[in-house]
Amino acid sequence: MMRDFYNFSIQPVFQKAIIMKNTLILFFSLLTSAIFAQATMNMEALGDFDYTSDEWSDIWGYVDEEGNEYAISGTEDSIYFIDVTDCANPQVIYQYNGNSPIWRDFKVYEDYAYSVCDGSGCTEGLRIFDLSALPSGGITFAGAKTTWFTRAHNIFIDEDNGRLYACDVYKSGTKKDLVILDIATDPENPILLYEGSLGGGYLHDLNVKDNIIYGSYYSGDDFRVYDANDPDNIFLIEELSGMDGAHASWNDADEEWAYLIEEKKNHTINVIDMTNLDDPNNDIEIVNQIWDPLESDNDLIAHNLFVVNDFLYMSHYEDGVKVYDITDRENPVIAGYNDIYPQNGNNYTGFEGTWGIYPFFPSGCIVASDITNGINTMQLDWDIADTCTPVIHIEAPVQGGLYSASNHLTSKVLADMNNPTIFQGVLSVELLPGFEATRLSDFEAKIDDCVPNN
Repeated sequence: MMRDFYNFSIQPVFQKAIIMKNTLILFFSLLTSAIFAQATMNMEALGDFDYTSDEWSDIWGYVDEEGNEYAISGTEDSIYFIDVTDCANPQVIYQYNGNSPIWRDFKVYEDYAYSVCDGSGCTEGLRIFDLSALPSGGITFAGAKTTWFTRAHNIFIDEDNGRLYACDVYKSGTKKDLVILDIATDPENPILLYEGSLGGGYLHDLNVKDNIIYGSYYSGDDFRVYDANDPDNIFLIEELSGMDGAHASWNDADEEWAYLIEEKKNHTINVIDMTNLDDPNNDIEIVNQIWDPLESDNDLIAHNLFVVNDFLYMSHYEDGVKVYDITDRENPVIAGYNDIYPQNGNNYTGFEGTWGIYPFFPSGCIVASDITNGINTMQLDWDIADTCTPVIHIEAPVQGGLYSASNHLTSKVLADMNNPTIFQGVLSVELLPGFEATRLSDFEAKIDDCVPNN
């Protein structure tokens, strides 16, 4: 279905300048390939950013009403909001100082960002930031809530239902598995819906869709699914045992497949068939396990993971960012990687490297947080990218010639304007005439609806 028509005006450009431009692009592409031959596959490293010598932890993202993109990440003493609209040039726009924990976690609901920290030095509770004034205005700290906990290991927001879930929470030395808050009624003043323990051991991480909790139990070695539609009557739907250090999981869009990481050395990523979740006579089950370290040594640890359409994205500690093609849900195949922690050489040393990744920006910009090296930005190669960028159909104009079109963020394609051309690109795509000077020329481009990214 065609969404709209756009008219693009083409301005005359001298032939020599365009030839030089394309020659430079080719030269730098070859140079980049030589430098990153061992460090990347099907991914383009765009930018990096290390604002402090402190160690970095998790990362999330936000898109304002004008489409500008921001990464939210944290270090041992601060929370950073980073403009990554220009993916190759990340810029800090706001910093908020705090305790000195070992971990920070972030999620976003509408125009609000929520932050927690963990570790013995954390007393921040739930911090709330108002992002609604972006891009013209600033970020406002809307307060911190310590009523239900002073520290939490992870949070997740079920955006469709306006609920925030905090797991492994502490206050005054007392530990609880889970706190559920209503943030839809008043995002700056959450309302308690549930606090308590569900059983099963240490609930380390969770994701929630339509009030269904998918929990990873690190010490209980379980993957548990709960129905939380009624916070006063949360009940277990199914439990999958037999794991060792269940750390984090993520589902595909149909909630029929889950992928779960065990955060221990040399532990595989589990592929879980959940098609029988609602069948009382059959169980969910692990149907495959994947493991393919980039190096020959054997102490690699996987960390966090997300699914976008047919790709599984992982922050993989010392192997950096890894991307798997899950078109065949049961059999993930490595599609690309960007090793942003080269310090390990050929040996894995443990908990170093890439902590978190955020692959949900509509532009295709991927941001990752490295414990030592800070924020890194990248993109999948345009021919395998699976993002929400639209497909543009350029109709052949009366006047022919070759045109250079920006595709995705930085990649280039050449379009033969004597024939209709299709390529993937951003709405603000820039088209320049190449290899021959031409007078002002107009043409139409049909733009398809993009594929949703979740």
